[in-house]
Amino acid sequence: MKTLFPRLSRIALKDWLEYHPYDREVSSDHFYIGLSNDIQHEMLHVDVTDNLVGADYKYLSCMLACYFEDIVSQTGMWTSFIDEHHRLYGKYLPFYDMAGYEHGDVNLSDIQFLTWHFCSNLSIQNHFIDPFSIENTEIAKIVYTMLNETAGQAPRNEDLKAALTLAPDADFDRVKEHLDFFFFGCYLQQYYMTSLLEGEILDVKNQRGSQKNFDRLVADRRARLLFNRVSPLLAQRSNEMLAHWAGKSHPLYKNLLSLSKRREGLFLYEGATAEHIQMKHLASGIPVELNNPNWDFPLVEGKTSVRTGIAQWGDEWYATGPAFPVADFENAEITEREKCLFAPVASHTGVVKREEDCFLELNQDKRILFLESKRETFTLIDTVWETYHLKYGMDSMDRKMFDVHGATFGVDDDLENLVVFFNPRAGMEFYPDIAQCISIWDNPYFDKDTETNIEDLMLDERISPDFISFLIENQMIEIEPIAGKGGFHYVWANCDFLLRYWKRERYVSEPELFIE
Repeated sequence: MKTLFPRLSRIALKDWLEYHPYDREVSSDHFYIGLSNDIQHEMLHVDVTDNLVGADYKYLSCMLACYFEDIVSQTGMWTSFIDEHHRLYGKYLPFYDMAGYEHGDVNLSDIQFLTWHFCSNLSIQNHFIDPFSIENTEIAKIVYTMLNETAGQAPRNEDLKAALTLAPDADFDRVKEHLDFFFFGCYLQQYYMTSLLEGEILDVKNQRGSQKNFDRLVADRRARLLFNRVSPLLAQRSNEMLAHWAGKSHPLYKNLLSLSKRREGLFLYEGATAEHIQMKHLASGIPVELNNPNWDFPLVEGKTSVRTGIAQWGDEWYATGPAFPVADFENAEITEREKCLFAPVASHTGVVKREEDCFLELNQDKRILFLESKRETFTLIDTVWETYHLKYGMDSMDRKMFDVHGATFGVDDDLENLVVFFNPRAGMEFYPDIAQCISIWDNPYFDKDTETNIEDLMLDERISPDFISFLIENQMIEIEPIAGKGGFHYVWANCDFLLRYWKRERYVSEPELFIE
């Protein structure tokens, strides 16, 4: 029990509305705000000083009260998550014993998981939070008792349910509003996504000359997060979460799942019809018919160019976020990455498959290779390219490389060894100074006394889940148990969930090395 309680401000209406898709008080809010404050007060009696400080108590209390409101009001945010987890893994939640689990009702394991999820986001760059920790278990027991005691008094929030209803004929603007709430407002990922947004805002502030277009630059960063980033929960983008919440029977379900990522580029205005404007992507020359955007500047055919983001919804392209006119577009810098903006995924995959054949031919059909220095790395890349040229008849001098996926070392880094892994989904990946942990007969750097901590592998965003899975499946690593934690079994049993959780965007590896 704590003897010194921190002074915490009460949770007010404005705090509560951060988790809701409306900006006014509704009849049920008084009850749930009171419940949030009661939860915050009771949590002060649990020693969680290692995880929660200051306003963290407020945010976690709001999350748990929102979970209760979600269950009582049957809005489906929680059940859409556990149903998707069940589809993927055959059970509603990771880690915990599901015996007696009541779908659609308040469960002790739900609260324990949400507490783990919240605390893990607080420490996302530091260490694992044990899902069986004494502190988290005590919080869950206290809150579970409180929710059961108030279950008969808790009102349904019909306003919340109505605001979340997605009309079967909703247009793109309405869909964007729902996406925005599910990413930046829904209690399941509100803390994580708003933390990312705060980081983007700070980055914009630090840019020279950003004050002139500050709000537009922030809106651009927000749109990028909304369409391209994923939540730690199952590594899903906003459109996937909304689709699973809406359900397969919803008329927009397939469109939601197929909503493209945001593609950012420089476009030239070439004319207009009643409902569309014709744009040309300058890097590739590809024409794009864009559903009429609400831009606040004049468009002159053949002269106005804009840098903006677009996304495909159904058969239409839409502007996402603000547009920035570019005066001297003829001299604008165009990266190799942007030239491939509209390249079909199938062609990317085909290039990687051919590159894979070359790598395996050079490395005796093995996906893993050990090198001593950066110099050997670049020699390897050149050798793969030359082999590619000989096998497929391309002039290797015309190759275009815009990134080496997984190059996790700097030019000036002092390295003791390098591991090269060929990821069949992404291409060559390079990992420095971990060869001593990998047990395989032809690894000259292996040290049997060196142990690999699972935290180092899973929490490092640079290391692909494909590489970790390869090492585990082929029994190439001996991983020490996590000291002081509730056992190591839960890591093995929920490995894929944890890889999704910690790798996020990196969970679905994509081709990044192209030879053209």
